[in-house]
Amino acid sequence: MSTLTSLGSILRPLAQRHRLTLGHQRSPWTSLLRQPISMALRMPWPVFFLAMTSLYLAEVVIFAFAFQLDGSHIVGDGTMGLPSSAVFSLQNLFSASFQSAKVTSIYTLALAALQRIFGLLTNAMVTGLFFLRFTKVDAPLRFSSNLCLSFSPGGHLSCRFVTGDHTYWLRVSYSMVLFMDEEIEPGVVQRRLHSLPLLNSSTPQLHVTAVLSHVLSAESPLVRFGLEAIQRASGAILVLVEGTDEVTGSPLLQLHHYQIEDILEGQVFADLVSEDANGLRRVNLDALNSTRAIG
Repeated sequence: MSTLTSLGSILRPLAQRHRLTLGHQRSPWTSLLRQPISMALRMPWPVFFLAMTSLYLAEVVIFAFAFQLDGSHIVGDGTMGLPSSAVFSLQNLFSASFQSAKVTSIYTLALAALQRIFGLLTNAMVTGLFFLRFTKVDAPLRFSSNLCLSFSPGGHLSCRFVTGDHTYWLRVSYSMVLFMDEEIEPGVVQRRLHSLPLLNSSTPQLHVTAVLSHVLSAESPLVRFGLEAIQRASGAILVLVEGTDEVTGSPLLQLHHYQIEDILEGQVFADLVSEDANGLRRVNLDALNSTRAIG
């Protein structure tokens, strides 16, 4: 138990650093035990290499013990103090002949064939995971920590995000949704979704930054229900960005959610773009959360 505890204390900071680097709100890989493929794809690279190596070592050890049950029918010499069953298990798994050895019983022959099958399946799985990790496109967006609400009604609810990725998102679509609990009948509460239409719901190309704005008209759910009522109903706002990577054509998806208390009333986002001494316009990504009061 102490070993597992110490291992958890080592892996947890790695997972936290990984999340902070990407700046997303996805589940940490340590919580995906029931989804091993997703867990393997989200692991930090050092942990991924350790996990794949441990998988091979576990197969070698398990089959070495199984071969040892009939070790007298493995004709071959051990090496470096290891029994012949361990050496045969290692070379049989990787189809590598470090030294000559042969089996002389049906049990050992069947076990060797079974290990070859397991080895082929393991190689295919590990190769597939490496391929997915190398071809996976992860262009994380950094969302503003708050939403800005200029004034209501008639104003706008705005969200801003930036990306430091040098490639472009193509055929991008945006959406903003309000989640809130509603009592559909006495004693029955249902989580309901209300769309928050945006001024610009799509763009052919996204690069560096964008601001999404919802008009607070009389039809807006935020105006009809009111922020206080939405907060009492455990309201939350989800922002979703979908697009296509310009290099690989792979689909890109990023989402971020906000609580009602994350809304700054009477504020708008400060400008990210400024001119340098040479007159060139530059985007200051560090000013993502900068806001200014209206008036």
